Amino acid sequence: MLNIKENISLKEFTTFDIGGPARYFVEVESLEDIEEAIAFAREKNIEFFVLAGGSNILFSDDGFDGLIIKMSIKSMTLQGGEMMCGAGVDLMDLLMFASENSLSGGENLTGIPGSVGGAIRGNAGAFGTEMKDIVKEVYALNLDSGDTVVMDNEKCEFAYRNSFFKKNPHYIIISCMLTFTKGEIKDIELAMYNTIAKRNSKQIQGIKSAGSFFVNPTVDEKIQKMFENDTGKKSRQGRVPAGWILEECNLLKKRIGDIQAGIQHANYFINMDEGTAEQVIELSTLAKTRARDEFDVQLKEEVVMAGF
Repeated sequence: MLNIKENISLKEFTTFDIGGPARYFVEVESLEDIEEAIAFAREKNIEFFVLAGGSNILFSDDGFDGLIIKMSIKSMTLQGGEMMCGAGVDLMDLLMFASENSLSGGENLTGIPGSVGGAIRGNAGAFGTEMKDIVKEVYALNLDSGDTVVMDNEKCEFAYRNSFFKKNPHYIIISCMLTFTKGEIKDIELAMYNTIAKRNSKQIQGIKSAGSFFVNPTVDEKIQKMFENDTGKKSRQGRVPAGWILEECNLLKKRIGDIQAGIQHANYFINMDEGTAEQVIELSTLAKTRARDEFDVQLKEEVVMAGF
């Protein structure tokens, strides 16, 4: 029997530390739990939202007038160089488990906040590695049919910060099969340490933030050249970092209330104390307006908005 709670504050379940109360809240630890939770929401005729690690999400100050389903399927089992992993596993816990078992391939993902399911949905990535590089299969629940399906890497339709699951929210990721290569533990640990060092050089870690707020935009050749001349780095696939765009628009350290654009990286919005979703939206609107006015670039949020 599920323990469905009422009027639960959402801020404590997010890395942003922002959000009002959920009308109903439940943690699920199995496929059967998920099916029961969805049946409850349908019986009550209310919306439901699947919450995993709590990164990459902004809840309204008014909360969520429905059911929050907290994904807590956290099993991890090894099958040679492959790993079966629950969608609710913390991504860092996964990488530590892989390291302890001499499995290499995900080191560049070290330090990305959130869960494995959320990382697959948004094809999270850093330093040239994305989730698509280690995903073999994904097991998901089709809410329309009620069937559990198995989707191989190709069917997941991975793209830059996107996937089949992001485009088709009626599929809920339950678990996945990940594939790695054998390595030496000391080499894997060193690579993970170096990744954390690189992340620290770009942005202070352990802050109250949802992570990168906007996806890196595709821009014309003129802006690509501006970025390359300014930084000495090459643009990737016609994209430039949203953080660079925002810094050029003087958004670095810009603060509205208790929400501030990053000190080292303007594409991180930081909750400095008691920030609100309203303040985040105000800063986001300012950022998009300046990017449009100064670069003719339309920034798109990577952070998911819920309860608005």
